[in-house]
Amino acid sequence: MLEWASFRNRAETGDAGGGLPSAPKNEPAPVKKSGIALALGGGAARGWAHIGVLRALDEAGIEINMIAGTSIGALVGGCYLAGKLDQIEEFARSLTKRRIFGLLDFHFGGNGLFGGMKLDARMQEHLNGTRFEDLPKPFVCVAAEIRTGHEIWLSSGALITAMRASYALPGVFEPVTANKRVLVDGALVNPVPVSVCRAYEQPLVVAVNLHYDLFGRAAVIKHSAGELVVETDGHSRMRGGGREARLGISGVMVEAFNIIQDRISRARLAGDPPDLSLQPKLGHIGLSEFHRADESIRIGYETTKERIGELVRLQSVLEETQV
Repeated sequence: MLEWASFRNRAETGDAGGGLPSAPKNEPAPVKKSGIALALGGGAARGWAHIGVLRALDEAGIEINMIAGTSIGALVGGCYLAGKLDQIEEFARSLTKRRIFGLLDFHFGGNGLFGGMKLDARMQEHLNGTRFEDLPKPFVCVAAEIRTGHEIWLSSGALITAMRASYALPGVFEPVTANKRVLVDGALVNPVPVSVCRAYEQPLVVAVNLHYDLFGRAAVIKHSAGELVVETDGHSRMRGGGREARLGISGVMVEAFNIIQDRISRARLAGDPPDLSLQPKLGHIGLSEFHRADESIRIGYETTKERIGELVRLQSVLEETQV
């Protein structure tokens, strides 16, 4: 390499002799446009908004240096880097309530209500054999180890296995065993993985938080407990309160998971904030309403388009500091 550099310098200065090479000309290096790191958060069906976010960034010519994804953020982010964003968008827009039911293989004897094998089969159609090492940019899937509570960063090996582990919602999908670790949905520990991008020393981190508008800003409300009474039909209710629709087991699980993600997201993002946070307003879309992909994608796209100018300004400031 040194020998070639010396020859090049002599050729540029017209010195073909054996003397010392002249110093290279002081020409300004071209300014490289700063890329961004994306932290794609969890949110189940709301996660189709990530597709719209990525479409808007591509349309604006914003380069993505890396992606860290949790839960459905890992699914969409992995498909994007694997060059399969068109396929995942086509799949999402094709979903109806009936098609969703057909993809869920009930598995009552296991550790989750759904085995997930039918979903795996769909992913295998487009990502079979794809590994992290095949991707053009760094990619990290966040999962949680169920036995220890450790946050697990998956960045090598089989892409499908890692994505499946990252969205394995406890009680709904079976956990994924990888290298003797039992892994479940990463939203239990890091719903919006900004910290992963920071650990990779990314200077400009953009977070996509899908839970921002679910519960509002107040976390504590003082309230009277009332008095519990039992009615003739065997159901209990609070005296003075009206009847409310019963959530059922699945409803309670989903709403509880909503609360967990919201509270953990607030704490993690307060301690390690992104440079820019995209917050699509998706609170009206249920976690299981995967058939509303058109709406979710549109909201993600429009939210991102509104912030492109701000993102470009942040890039310009970063470039000025790096000169």
